[in-house]
Amino acid sequence: MAEKKETDTNLSEKKNGKKPSAVKKALNIILDVVITLFVIFAVLMTILAFAAQSSQHSIPTISGKAILTVSTDSMHPTFNAGDIIIGQSLDTEEDKQSLQVGDIITFDAGDLDRDGKPDNNTHRIIEVNGEGDSIRYKTKGDNNQFADNDDISYRAVLCKYTGTRIPGLGKALNFLQSPKGFLIVIVIPLFLFFVFELINFIRKLLETRQVEKGHISEEEEEAIRKEAIAEYLRQQAAEREKAAAGGGETGEKTGTEDPGKNGDAP
Repeated sequence: MAEKKETDTNLSEKKNGKKPSAVKKALNIILDVVITLFVIFAVLMTILAFAAQSSQHSIPTISGKAILTVSTDSMHPTFNAGDIIIGQSLDTEEDKQSLQVGDIITFDAGDLDRDGKPDNNTHRIIEVNGEGDSIRYKTKGDNNQFADNDDISYRAVLCKYTGTRIPGLGKALNFLQSPKGFLIVIVIPLFLFFVFELINFIRKLLETRQVEKGHISEEEEEAIRKEAIAEYLRQQAAEREKAAAGGGETGEKTGTEDPGKNGDAP
């Protein structure tokens, strides 16, 4: 089995009389690892992009974990603009009503920039007011001097910060989720990857067919072709000589018989 694998991967080098290069094998392994990691990354980015598009508040959520990009320094030094933070989605009223002072929440802040789309804000709860269906939270950014103008209803809460953040990757994630970024970083490289794999598949297919022919080189195949042509021409020449010899013998028999018959005539 190992010999078969070696034959398939290194046939071209053997045909040229070269031994497989250890460096080339190592480079092939590294290339395979890099391609595999990129495909995994591309799949994750694709999932995040579709998850964000399917979310009402443009927050990609996977298995209850919300992935958010920090756009301002209002929560410095807890996290900074450009960071990625992970929040736990709060889907039930019970979860949203059980929040406490000190919790950091992401909530629907309305259309702050008046672009027709809801905006999200992530601030810390500094006060809880009311009970049951009337619970409202007062929030404030850690880096802000004053609390937010309006208290928010518990129904506006989207998720709770888990304490996990990835510094500096938020801008990259935003770019990847944009149509231009997705095209440049994901679509085009994936297309080139599939073209490369297609070419590689065709090359290996041709090598496999060559293996089935008996591991012969192009020179050997050409020599066999020439020898077959020469053998065919020899057989044709032999058949012509045999046919010519048979025709001469027939002509001799005919020449001795005819004069006899003519001599017997009166």
